[in-house]
Amino acid sequence: MASGAVFSRAAAAASLPANIPVQWGAAIYSVIERIAPAPYVDAMLAKAAFDRHDLPRALSYAQRLPESPARAELLGQIAQARGDKAEAYRYFVTANDVFAIRGEVNRLATHDPVSAYQLELRLKDRLARTATHPDALADAYWELGRLATARGYVDAGNRRAWFEEAMRDYTDAVKLAPFAEKYLITAGSQELNLADATGDRSHFKRAFDYFKRVLDQNPASADAYAGLGVAEFRLGNIAAARQYENSSRAYDPHSHFLHTLETLLK
Repeated sequence: MASGAVFSRAAAAASLPANIPVQWGAAIYSVIERIAPAPYVDAMLAKAAFDRHDLPRALSYAQRLPESPARAELLGQIAQARGDKAEAYRYFVTANDVFAIRGEVNRLATHDPVSAYQLELRLKDRLARTATHPDALADAYWELGRLATARGYVDAGNRRAWFEEAMRDYTDAVKLAPFAEKYLITAGSQELNLADATGDRSHFKRAFDYFKRVLDQNPASADAYAGLGVAEFRLGNIAAARQYENSSRAYDPHSHFLHTLETLLK
């Protein structure tokens, strides 16, 4: 009953917990704490204090909890509510809170790409150490590649270096999730970027390999056909590029990569 009261805001309106006062549940847990203190009691009291915006008391209870991702998540939420973003995201990284970090990375990417990259890098390193979220780790590598590519377009003097860094990140994402279409498509696209940046035509072959790996898994991938078409166009094979354009359009006329190819072929 006390737990139901603490979490009453998440309950359906007609349910019993929704009609139990939060302070009633907090009062019961306060009595339990005096009789038989335990981490779950401190966690409930911290949650109740946080929900009523009593941040000092919530912090006091949260700091008693043993080290864990749940403790870090709670401390991060408290720091965020206090307006301390640096402290909040330090805790969110420790908690492996991918959603909180990704939201901040996306916000920073538009006006502070260096900080965005560093924050995503911290998350990637944390996920790599814990080795408990391989899918999230693959996506962190992909996100790092996306951020590095964006920086390459802005920083023309270091474009090649940033594109190569992005390629390493995309390659790591593909290693962790070798059948993920998103990672394969992006890796192929980055090989095309490197071909432009370096003049090394061997990148075209590697781009072909990535796009064909997508088609091995999904023969109806409009993006993969369009990627092959872009590669053929840049090699000067216009007829082949148009064939891939037609194949891509047949599967998805709204493909983003198809739009790129259509622009090149105009």
